[in-house]
Amino acid sequence: MRDAIVLESTESIQTDPPSKDFALKNGSSLDRIDPVYWRLGERKVDAMGAGKVVCDGREMMMLASNNYLGLAGDARLMRSGMEAIKSWGNSTSGSRLLNGTNQLHLKLEERLRAFKRLESVVVFQSGYMGNLGVLSSIVSKDDVVIIDKLVHASIIDGCKLAGASVRVFKHQNMESLEKVLKRIAPTIKKLVVVDGIYSMDGDFAKLPELTELAHRYGALVMVDDAHATGVAGPHGRGTADHFGSVEPDIVTGTLSKAFGCFGGFVGSTKQVTDFVKYNSHSFIYSTSLCPSVTASLLTALDIVEKEPERRENLWACTRYLLHGLNQLGYNTGLSETPIIPIILDDENTMFNLVARLDSDDIFVSPVIYPACPRKAPRVRLSLTAEHIIADMDRVLGSLERHGRALGVIN
Repeated sequence: MRDAIVLESTESIQTDPPSKDFALKNGSSLDRIDPVYWRLGERKVDAMGAGKVVCDGREMMMLASNNYLGLAGDARLMRSGMEAIKSWGNSTSGSRLLNGTNQLHLKLEERLRAFKRLESVVVFQSGYMGNLGVLSSIVSKDDVVIIDKLVHASIIDGCKLAGASVRVFKHQNMESLEKVLKRIAPTIKKLVVVDGIYSMDGDFAKLPELTELAHRYGALVMVDDAHATGVAGPHGRGTADHFGSVEPDIVTGTLSKAFGCFGGFVGSTKQVTDFVKYNSHSFIYSTSLCPSVTASLLTALDIVEKEPERRENLWACTRYLLHGLNQLGYNTGLSETPIIPIILDDENTMFNLVARLDSDDIFVSPVIYPACPRKAPRVRLSLTAEHIIADMDRVLGSLERHGRALGVIN
């Protein structure tokens, strides 16, 4: 079944030239946002600490980072990176298919393969490039990609590059998915693509149910496990580990979140990963991961496997904060993970709440369309293993005070 997705496409990509006023579209975020709030979208971080940052001379609690296990500043990763620089230099100075593959890349791919319990893994320069690479290489104009309405932008962009037909089903709605699958002829090759954990809503894909349904209709399943790898499941292996199921047909992910570095990966059968290596432009035409990063990632994998207490603390703080927010009356949507949105009715109220938290030295993310639905702007909270329950009490106290002042909660 998986062999069916290994298809070569000779179609050229055609793009229309942009209009002269492409940067001045009406209704853009710049038109909608009060200029007083612009500073909240790109605050300059001057220093990082354990669950904290320094911005403009102020120490702030960081609740906007993807550094889920607190490894971005771990001294062991930094030592590994510095030792690799001494041996290998700053850069490989080449792409993987030329001179840019060394033993660190091969070891990292083998470690990730074993960690995710996959047949084969290929490492990319970022999770975004991994999604672009796998979709643009294995899918053609004759195929159909079926995506959840809220998948990551990199998946949508990968489908565009592939030139495939795209069908969308309602978020987490298996009836909607089945309706889409029924409308596609059995002879057409189909790929269902979802996020393992949705980055703006914090909910898990219904992986067992979705996989059974997709396979029943002859479709393969791809999961972007960016926010779940290292975080979810008893072993931290991701969404499949969380549900106690086998990995889907294709798994992608990032190495910039729980692993505290950067990079990405695509995992599947060896046939698929080999095909991706030799047909993905984002793999072929990019300089490979630098030695300091690959060495740091190997150390990060050791820590993820040997220190489960990091995940345990992360999830304890997650449960505590979610319960507290729901008790206060905040709308946290479907969240069940360390990504917790506070969903509001209008953008001005949302920015006002973010500004008030900022004044309390709590750094959170303002999120507006197109990163979320137009009518559901949100304050995005993202926890790390460096937080403690006392931090959650501080956040809840601040949100209770400001939420009442703004009339968001009673």
